Amino acid sequence: MKCRSLCQLVVGGIIFSMGSVLSSDVSAQLTIGRQIIEPVTPIIDRVPVDVGTVRDVLENQVEQGVGSTFETLNNIPAPQFTVPSPLSLTSPAGNLVLKEVKTPDGFLTVKREWLVVGSEADKAHFTHPDITIESSHYLTAIDQWIYRLKVSTSLDELSQIRNNLPTSLKAQVGRNHIYLAQSMDNLQSPETYQIPENPENQKNSQDKQASIETTDKPKVCQVPVRIGMIDTNIAHNHQALKHLVIEQQSFLPQALPTTQVHGTSVASLLADNMLTGSHLYNASVFYTRNSISQGATLLSLIDGLNYLVGQHVDAINMSLAGPENPVLANVIEKISEQGIQIIAAVGNEGPASPPLFPAAYPSTVAVTAVDSNHAIYRWANQGNHVDFAASGVSVEVAHPDGTISRETGTSMATPFVSARYACLFRASSNQAQALATLRDQAVDAGAPGRDPVFGVGILQ
Repeated sequence: MKCRSLCQLVVGGIIFSMGSVLSSDVSAQLTIGRQIIEPVTPIIDRVPVDVGTVRDVLENQVEQGVGSTFETLNNIPAPQFTVPSPLSLTSPAGNLVLKEVKTPDGFLTVKREWLVVGSEADKAHFTHPDITIESSHYLTAIDQWIYRLKVSTSLDELSQIRNNLPTSLKAQVGRNHIYLAQSMDNLQSPETYQIPENPENQKNSQDKQASIETTDKPKVCQVPVRIGMIDTNIAHNHQALKHLVIEQQSFLPQALPTTQVHGTSVASLLADNMLTGSHLYNASVFYTRNSISQGATLLSLIDGLNYLVGQHVDAINMSLAGPENPVLANVIEKISEQGIQIIAAVGNEGPASPPLFPAAYPSTVAVTAVDSNHAIYRWANQGNHVDFAASGVSVEVAHPDGTISRETGTSMATPFVSARYACLFRASSNQAQALATLRDQAVDAGAPGRDPVFGVGILQ
């Protein structure tokens, strides 16, 4: 164990040094700003090890990793798409409803809007000529108030905002960021669709493919579950969803345009693994940015999470990704402490992307996507926070028009893991045991043991 830790430390140091040398080349490929992320221990690695099979990285793999580091860094592909350009959304009457802007680190946010979570008495700290409280309400899920603030241009920096807050609130303030759905639609049929593959990942997948076999496990959970999802509206009358009890609530300003495509896709993948009579609760938070992009403000996300916690769900599916935000971190940690597991998509920005959230938070189960041959989806984010992989490339999903279509992305892989976890949790009523069993069911892929591409392994 000591040797392994030392080897890992050496590898980390080498990668850090190389990252410094190549920073100019790598940063040219990125379209979103890098952030300094503190090392975290993913939730799967904190589950008791005596419940499931332990898959440790072999010591000789560390040595091999050192030898292949240069080749791997040189073959990192560029992200699939840039963070979209900011939009201004207006009502049918022409009134401005929401104005997106890009922050200095490249992420989208609502112009000059900030969120703070705290007590009702904390309202007194916002009596500043350059700060206006746009809205405030109580969140039962975390027993705190949330304040949406509008600030002047001169105050629109984190350091300036914090200067006007007491120490107790300095770590509970963040921008009203925009988070994006993580799927790519309009794919070709599986007969003609080909995924451009990173050579290193393809080799790892081929090495492991022989050991991955389809099992005869029942596809549908044998107990009714309660699953929550944060998404767009869903077409609850679709035939694929008829066997579920569905409730949904919108957390969008009425003037913003909405869609049912992404939410219906995710709901159908959840439903495919849920027993008749199971409950599906949907918090509709996404507005339509254009024909292929949906965005959600952080405030809408938090209101949606607050609603789902109140429905006593077993798990919450979040097929979305975006920047780190201390307000989101605060809310997710408090929800996790209540035993509700959040499962999130790692994102589709590619291997060169920094970690995206909420998947990269330590209490969240982070899911990546593989194709039907168990090769990693090329544009999936990678990192030590990745927990599981599941099918998410050209998968069949329900479409709001009543038909079946195909979609791809880490958004499409996440529902399978959410449904599997909820089933295990409902059977045991124990979060740690459900996570450990989930870990035990994963089939190793890529480098032996846990790795930043497939995580613990592939769930099927």
